[in-house]
Amino acid sequence: MPLKAHVDPAALDALLAPYDTTSAPGYAVGVALDGRPLYRRGVGMASIELPVSLSPSMRMRIGSTSKHFTVLAVMLLVEEQRLSLDDSPRQYIAELPAWADSMTVRQLMAHTSGMRDSLDLLLHAAGPGKPTPDDFHLRMLSAIDSVNFAPGVSWNYNNGGYVLLSEIVARLSGQSFAAFLKERIFDPVGMIDTLVRPLDTDLLPNSATLHVPTPAGGWVRGVFGSPIGGEGGIVSTVDDMLRWLRHMDAPTIGSAGSWAEMRTPLTSHGYGLGLFMNKRRGLDSVHHAGAVVGGSSQMIKLVDQRLDIVAMTNGRGGLELYNLVDAIIAACIPDLPAADQDVPRPPVTGIFHSTGSGRALELLADGDAQILRLGAMKLPAVRDRDGAISVAFLPSDLQVRPIDDETVIVREFGESERLSRVYPPADPNLRAISGRYQSRAAGLEARIDADEDGARMRVTGEFGSLVYALAPIGHDLWEATATGMLPLAATLEFGAESFRFTSGRTVRLPFDRMR
Repeated sequence: MPLKAHVDPAALDALLAPYDTTSAPGYAVGVALDGRPLYRRGVGMASIELPVSLSPSMRMRIGSTSKHFTVLAVMLLVEEQRLSLDDSPRQYIAELPAWADSMTVRQLMAHTSGMRDSLDLLLHAAGPGKPTPDDFHLRMLSAIDSVNFAPGVSWNYNNGGYVLLSEIVARLSGQSFAAFLKERIFDPVGMIDTLVRPLDTDLLPNSATLHVPTPAGGWVRGVFGSPIGGEGGIVSTVDDMLRWLRHMDAPTIGSAGSWAEMRTPLTSHGYGLGLFMNKRRGLDSVHHAGAVVGGSSQMIKLVDQRLDIVAMTNGRGGLELYNLVDAIIAACIPDLPAADQDVPRPPVTGIFHSTGSGRALELLADGDAQILRLGAMKLPAVRDRDGAISVAFLPSDLQVRPIDDETVIVREFGESERLSRVYPPADPNLRAISGRYQSRAAGLEARIDADEDGARMRVTGEFGSLVYALAPIGHDLWEATATGMLPLAATLEFGAESFRFTSGRTVRLPFDRMR
């Protein structure tokens, strides 16, 4: 028999009490059982500039939780026989390069297409907050002449694929993507406060401000800059999202076949088409989280318990939000299986790299605790009985298994690879890496300078530039880090006249030395 859920408002109030303040952004939370909202509350401020508290009826960005709405929009067109999930996106966006011929619409939805991610490249070239024209991402994707990997070979979360899906909806429907979602999905369900908001800078009534913390303890306004659509551009309310979760129990928008496609896991970590289907605290769940500059969201349905949870924040961290939702689940299901227990072991430390894929990761110690660093993210990890290291927060089934002091085996998405420990050279050759480089297809330039104060790289694109500090971490292997509103990191693998740039969503983008 499935575990029973119940909603105790006093217990949930206690979880939110630490964030009930007039000096910081906060959370809006809603919990429903059998489709009936039993808890709705906001704590913290909608804007620290104004005496207005957050509420469940206030619009907030849901980030990548938008993605399954985008998939559903495409599925409605599939039902009308305007396209097939097995079509190439190039059939509808003819200006895409030849690499799109072998990709399918389904692979765009499932993040298995292998294409480059224009949002990732823009962030690493200019940082967040830089405005761009509406067509920037499509133009960039149409100019790039390489991919992260061959279609269907692996999985890599990719916003660029959803840029293409949004464009396909607009071209086939003859409407803007925003108008199609409003007419075909939001209005019929009664989601009157939900819409596509491309820009944070356009004023919208009843909207919370996004907040990014500063090192000094203050806040700055969170602005992505570039227009966003199906990849993460929807704003909604807790109340509207609870209506949507109730609709998902017996959908009237989209056929049963469409929803079955969306909710069929295609990968080892449970991703289908715009939705995750996997275990949360041992219970079957359907969910998708979302992160934006200055906020994040979680939408989760515990299937057998018929428990729906929506949580949004306009300034708290994504990991903090994940932990809050985990605590809400535990409060609503008292007999919940215990979370993955950390088996105490001495933490493993070191930087490890794969010469085959370019993947790099660092294992750190925080006292006796194990930390896994991926790019700019330092995440608390747990060890199982066999010593494997994992992180519950990641949208992945990543496991890092130490073999000896020099080697770890990384298993993810059903594939394994060996990473070897790397060591910084005692006397790195700064002169050899200095100079100007170009990634012609991505429209990016990189200038590397080195002096007694260290090495720096300035990456410049069409709409700005970003300066990285460079540190040697291995033979011809450097780490690039940029601080600011959104910390960023990448690895650079140098050859004789080039380097390859790898971040979380960009794999070995080539930069060639300019003469």
